Amino acid sequence: MSALRTPSAARRPGREHRATFGVREKLFFVSLLLVLSVGLAVGLYLEHQLRTWLESRIESELLHYAESARTLLELTDETRIDQADPIADRLGTSTESRITIIARDGRVIGDSELSRTQVAEVENHGQRPEVVAALDQGIGVNRRYSTTLGTDMLYVAVPYGRPSPHGTVRTAMALEHVEQVVRELRLHLLFAGILGLVVAVFMSGLASHWLTRALRSLLAHARAISQHAELPGAPKPDDIQGLAGSFQHLSEALERQMSNLAEERDRSQAILGCMSEALFALDEQRRITLVNQAALDLLDLRQAPLGQSLSQVTGLSSLEQVAVAALKGAVVSSEFELAAPSLRSILARAAPLRMSGGCVVVMHDITEIRSMERFLREFVANASHELRTPVSVIRANAETLLDSGWDNPQISKRMLETLHRISERLARIVSDLLDLSRLDAREFRMQLVRIPIAPAVQRTVEALAAVAKDKDLQMDVDIAPNIAAQADEKALDQVLFNLLDNALKYTPQGGRIGVQAQRRNGMIRVEVFDTGPGIAAEHRERIFERFYRVDVGRSRDMGGTGLGLSIVRSLVQAMQGEVGLNSLSRPGASFWFTVPAADGDTAQGT
Repeated sequence: MSALRTPSAARRPGREHRATFGVREKLFFVSLLLVLSVGLAVGLYLEHQLRTWLESRIESELLHYAESARTLLELTDETRIDQADPIADRLGTSTESRITIIARDGRVIGDSELSRTQVAEVENHGQRPEVVAALDQGIGVNRRYSTTLGTDMLYVAVPYGRPSPHGTVRTAMALEHVEQVVRELRLHLLFAGILGLVVAVFMSGLASHWLTRALRSLLAHARAISQHAELPGAPKPDDIQGLAGSFQHLSEALERQMSNLAEERDRSQAILGCMSEALFALDEQRRITLVNQAALDLLDLRQAPLGQSLSQVTGLSSLEQVAVAALKGAVVSSEFELAAPSLRSILARAAPLRMSGGCVVVMHDITEIRSMERFLREFVANASHELRTPVSVIRANAETLLDSGWDNPQISKRMLETLHRISERLARIVSDLLDLSRLDAREFRMQLVRIPIAPAVQRTVEALAAVAKDKDLQMDVDIAPNIAAQADEKALDQVLFNLLDNALKYTPQGGRIGVQAQRRNGMIRVEVFDTGPGIAAEHRERIFERFYRVDVGRSRDMGGTGLGLSIVRSLVQAMQGEVGLNSLSRPGASFWFTVPAADGDTAQGT
């Protein structure tokens, strides 16, 4: 066992030594690079400052010499070469600079560095920059290479002569001694840099040795912390031991924080998963960073569209505007319609994330709410209309009776019959509304018992036999006697009555009405058909809505309230069944409903 551990144990110090040696080299080269960079930057800065200062000093001296020369020339007013050149020579000797006297037309009439013969041969200086600037602005300064003397020169020129300039006097000095001073500075800086580099190398080597030794100790403590082991060695009152202890506390704090973050993450995921509202989290660039499952379901997405914008995902610019407003710090909401995957009404609300930036957009599907509000408005309007007409008739007849109706027995009888008929219609409307109200409030208590279908249908047929006879209608019942349903007797009777009464109203004179029943998959299916005008395709989806009529005028003439089929649907659904309308190739309508079959009913019917 010890032989297997020995190579590993022998290699580990080597790896640590190579790692710390690499750190030492890096520290050394970083220190060396820092010293070189600082030395070079300081040298370049000092050289630039010294050169600028020397040139400024020379320029000031040359300006002083030029003004002195101008004063002398204005006193002597010499304008010829044989007169001006000696003056330039004397001034150049006394100032140790080059003095050039230039006439107004640009001719050189004196130069301290040239003889009279050479002066006469010098090219015209009227377009020299310093000369032009001196005549225009009162002083001209320029630095350039002199082809005459073969070196960089600094020129300063001023005009002379009163009241108008007779010419310019120019002083110049070679910049060789400036370069000489700069070269001497470079030598001193180089010597100082080498000395500083030697000291820095020594200090960086010593510092890197101490630091790497401290890092090795810190590495051992960090390894012990990562392996949840005790700190190696005895405690020492130094910075590294304190830092290692801080690492231990930091490790414990991080572990607690990670545990808290994991709990918060699980809690947030549970909350987002249970939300029925769609949620989107956006960053400052309006890109999606988080979505919940409700958002994926709302938009029919298979995977989270992270990194995309809301307008790309939903195709709605208005939703993007809500996000933009929230990113500016406002809490906004907006309602719009979402076309895909199906038309729905959406209420979006957005709020900014104050600390992290971005915003959160929550989308509520309010399609059912808006549909219910629309239905409620239609229901109130229809109910008001249905009640207003009978009340108006009752009021008109009552007023007629009060005025003069009692004097005429025929009129009073007709009025009373109308009042009776209208009161019955009001009673039906109120009864239907109360039934619907009880069904909506789940106050209509169902007592599901075994009910034979054939007797129930027969009772309803007999109750409506007088109406069928008046219209010469044939009513056929084709139901096996042993078919039974598990249903509420009162509710089943009302369903059958409403369907048959509806068929009687719309079936013309001499028509036929039929009732059939059969068992299918544990349900009893009852069908009522007639030979009436039928129902057009555009009305079939809404035929079971409250107050909905195919022919409004005809329905009111027949005494219909528009609530019968709606009550049928509610009662059938309360008995765990379904209701619907068949499409017939022949004229007429065919309504059907299903209710659960009673236990022990094995008949299939016809």
